[in-house]
Parts: sequence; C-alpha cells; structure tokens
Amino acid sequence: MKIEKNKTYNFKIKNVSFGDIPSRVITELFKDGRVASPFFEEQLQHWFPELTRILGNKDHDHVDEDGNKYDAKSFTKNGLKFMPSNQLGEGRKFDAQVAHAKAAKLCYICCDIVEFPRVRVKFIDGRDLIKEHPKCAISKGNREVLFG
Repeated sequence: MKIEKNKTYNFKIKNVSFGDIPSRVITELFKDGRVASPFFEEQLQHWFPELTRILGNKDHDHVDEDGNKYDAKSFTKNGLKFMPSNQLGEGRKFDAQVAHAKAAKLCYICCDIVEFPRVRVKFIDGRDLIKEHPKCAISKGNREVLFG
C-alpha cells in the first residue's frame, strides 16, 4: 500500500492472541498506547512495505526509501500527544521550542486504537500538526476531526 499523507486508512486486526489470555482482555490491553506501540510499530511496516522499522529508542520509529523519518503515535481514549517522550509523564515539562523542532523533521503516523481491533491510520506531516496543535496534543474530542 502506497503512503498518502492526510488520508485515513482503515484496518481490522483479525487475530490477536497470547498464551491463555482471553481475547477480550488482549483487546482491552491493545487500547493502551504503552502496550500497543511496539506491536503497531512492527505491523505498520507490513501494511506499508515502504517503511522500515528502526529498533531501539531513537527519535523516530520508521524510515522510508527516501530517508524520510516517521514517528508512530497512538490516539487513545485520552487523545494523542506527539511531543518528545522525554516531555511526557509526571514531573516532566513541555518545551514547545524543542517539541516543534523535532516535529518539523518528522511525519507522524497517527494510529487510532480507541476501537481496537478496528484501527485507523493517518500520516500527517509534523509541521502541519504543529500549526493545528501547537501544544503537541490532540484532545479526545478532536478524534473524528483528525480521522474523519
């Protein structure tokens, strides 16, 4: 599948299992971005073969054949945050200058996992996200605006 920016792609994950854990439990776990992210980072390169996953804690998750950098972020029931991970969490501060500089170099892969196993994916240039969301956060109320 060829990547088109600002297009919403729709997928349905058909098989999710692990050991003896009931599928309903796994489904709920995959609605949490902390749990889902490494799996989606891997899955994205299967849906979009032009992506290559970058392992480790780099400032991006994928690159394409042209060297463009992509960072995958999950839209959960709490919204989506695309500031650097060292600015997320209790006791950490948002630094707009640093966050905007990073975002300007990336294309974000926004993954809507709120209704997992239904997943929506949208590629959005970081500069465009900054214009619309200068605090590098998209509220849960703007989910349909982003993916609709």
